[in-house]
Amino acid sequence: MLRKPLLTLLLALLLAGGFAYGLVRLFMLRYEVGDIYPPYSSLRADPLGTRALAEALDDLPDVEMQRNFKPLPKLRAEHPVTLVYTGVPHRSVWTEPELAAFDSMVVTGSRAVFTFFPIASRPTAAEEKLDSEQERTKKKEKIEQEKPAARKKKSSEKKKPDEKKPDEKKPADKDSKDTDKDGSEKYFVDFNTVAKRWGFQFDYLPEEKKPSPRQPPPGSARPAFESGLMHHEKRQAALIEPGGHLETDIQWHSALCFRDLKPQWKVLYVCGTMPVVIERKYGAGSIVLVADSFFVSNEAMSKERHPKLLARLFSGPSPVIFDEESRGLRDNPGIASLARKYRLHGFFAGLFLLALFFVWKNAVRFIPAYEPQFAESDVVAGKDSQEGFVNLLRRSIRPSIVFETCVAEWRKAFVKKPREMAKVEEVWAEEQTRPARERDPVATYRAISRALVRKSSA
Repeated sequence: MLRKPLLTLLLALLLAGGFAYGLVRLFMLRYEVGDIYPPYSSLRADPLGTRALAEALDDLPDVEMQRNFKPLPKLRAEHPVTLVYTGVPHRSVWTEPELAAFDSMVVTGSRAVFTFFPIASRPTAAEEKLDSEQERTKKKEKIEQEKPAARKKKSSEKKKPDEKKPDEKKPADKDSKDTDKDGSEKYFVDFNTVAKRWGFQFDYLPEEKKPSPRQPPPGSARPAFESGLMHHEKRQAALIEPGGHLETDIQWHSALCFRDLKPQWKVLYVCGTMPVVIERKYGAGSIVLVADSFFVSNEAMSKERHPKLLARLFSGPSPVIFDEESRGLRDNPGIASLARKYRLHGFFAGLFLLALFFVWKNAVRFIPAYEPQFAESDVVAGKDSQEGFVNLLRRSIRPSIVFETCVAEWRKAFVKKPREMAKVEEVWAEEQTRPARERDPVATYRAISRALVRKSSA
């Protein structure tokens, strides 16, 4: 039978292995479904994701699909690409470096496809303001996480001149509204400003029916898949492009639309009288804006496929890059990422096994305990220290030189006492003059001891 410590160790290892397997399996299921990712992410496999579209594009012979987890200025594409932004909030915020990098890529031949996050109906002014503030706050937090030290240093440098001149009043500036308290307002650009640069404005379709009693919480943008729009008749988007080889009608799941289009824009679909799918040339490249993202979702790939429209949207240069960084999915390499990159799985597995063996070695004795094999009669009783010293002298000093050894020790002990030492030398010399047979070391030792005692008492 196994010993109790070994059995306990084996049970602990089995429990730890079962727990680790269950934990890994749970994470695998979560990541396979992808519901931990934002809506319309290409990593998400549930109805709200776009993974089916991304993998379908990757299966095409002349199309390469990639995902971008880096900030746009660090993408550095060597050739024109097709940038895909799915589920973009129309209140989202850009930074000036991102906008400059985007313009540079599209002007040189890239194609950009934007599908905006669907909403059910026109939000109130308070909801729009709250959404804008939330998007700006998210963007600022993301920037602060990227370069916290650089931004702190920059803000401290800006505050130093003001600290030296506390009484000096700042002159009024016409552009004071363009900068916030940390002087970073001009660094952030909302999508409404970008829309003006590109030559259009956002608008909302009129309400067709009253929403259902189920109301979203105040302050939300009321997405279509969570609001009353899914409880009544869906809108229809009609093809308006002359001679367009696209689907004639498609179901529309969003109240967002476009207005005030400049002549450069070409309208592909309208919902009622409002444009909802538009396209334009932008330098050597092109930009496509779609006011709904449902038709690119996994649910639409199963129920409402529109292959002609998808082929038109993704007709740009390869590779097709789904941007995940804009949704907060950024590539932050850590220990786990480096381990996967350099294939260090075996190394860490070896370390784990080595730790297990170390615990096993300290928990289990492989050598049996020593059990003495002798009877009680074989045990020898011990002696005190004096008897041990006598035995040591008997084994180390010959009997013929015992007295000489004592004299040598007396000489060492009475170096600073010449009178006592003179008496010892006198007795010793008298003993040496006798013949060997007449010598009595015991009597001589006693005589020396008595002489030393008399000298010390005197």
